[in-house]
This record gives sequence, structure tokens and C-alpha cells, in this order.
Amino acid sequence: MTSPSPDYSSLHVKGGLIRARFLFVALNHSPKTWERVLARLEEEDRRALAEIVIDDWYGLETLDRVDRAIADELGGDPQDMFRELGEFSATSSLSGPYSSLLNPDIHSFLTQSSLIHHAYQDFGSASYAPLSETSGLLTIQYDTPPPQSFCISGSAYFRRAIELCGARSARITHSRCSARGDSVCEFYITWQP
Repeated sequence: MTSPSPDYSSLHVKGGLIRARFLFVALNHSPKTWERVLARLEEEDRRALAEIVIDDWYGLETLDRVDRAIADELGGDPQDMFRELGEFSATSSLSGPYSSLLNPDIHSFLTQSSLIHHAYQDFGSASYAPLSETSGLLTIQYDTPPPQSFCISGSAYFRRAIELCGARSARITHSRCSARGDSVCEFYITWQP
């Protein structure tokens, strides 16, 4: 007997996350590949994604279906693809007008990231605690656990983001995960200056 799938209908992410997926596919593969990704989705998702507006809200389930469709279309290990999508999202979203968010003080960047959490998703609450000069713990409390694709790409996003801030040898251990049944998502983050 399988447990019912979580209901993500009340959970939303900003269009910038989905726009990063489009750019990843279009720039690294081709616009035709993006068309094939869209063809894997239901009509409702295709309509919602006809024009991706970075400041509009989209359902978390749509982002999850897009991530899975990209992984299916491009092949390989889906978890590796989710990591690539997270890394690309950091690189693309933290360039241009958002580059002002980058900060060589990694603790400040991660603290700020937890404070602006709701600017990018309307669910969960985030906090950050430094543990040493080169480590910290990002904790996100969710009422409804997000899909694992979201957590995997999020881990990769933060690893790449702190590299863009100047960190070397950045590592993230997703030590606890709501999607795996834990009460919170915890990201243990270490780096070298």
C-alpha cells in the first residue's frame, strides 16, 4: 500500500525558479529541447508556462513536474539533473540585478537568504545559525514537505551561491529532510575562505 502524494496546491514559487529551468535547457541544449520538455507536461502546465514571468507565482507542483520532465528528457540520473538545475539557478539568478545579494561574508549572505526566503517561495520558514568561522546550519521548517527534487536542487543552489560569494571547497550536507520524513530540512554548510 502506498501513501497518498502530498498536496502542493497551496504552495508556490516565484517564476524566476522556473525561468532558470527554461534558460538551462535552452542555453545548454536548445529551444527545441525545451519544447520537448513542455510536451511531456499536462496541458494545464503548458498553458501556465506559455509565458514565464519571473515575479509571478507558480505552483510548486508545476516546478516539480518541470524538473522531472527535464530529467526524463535529458536522461541520466534524475538527482544529478536536479543538482545541475540548482547550480544553474544560482548562477543565473545571482547575476545581473541580483548580484547585489552576493556577499564575501558567507554568514551574512546565508542569514540574508533565510530572511528573504518568502520572496521566492510562499511556504516554510527559514533560519540560519553560524557554527564556526567556516560552517553554519540552514534550517527550513515546512508544514508540507516539498518534493525531494526541490530539496536536492536547493542544496546545489546554496553550494553554488556561496561559491559565487567567494567560498572555496563549499559542501552542503542535507542532514535532515522533510521529504524523507524528518521534522525539518537542515543543510549543514561548510567552506574554505
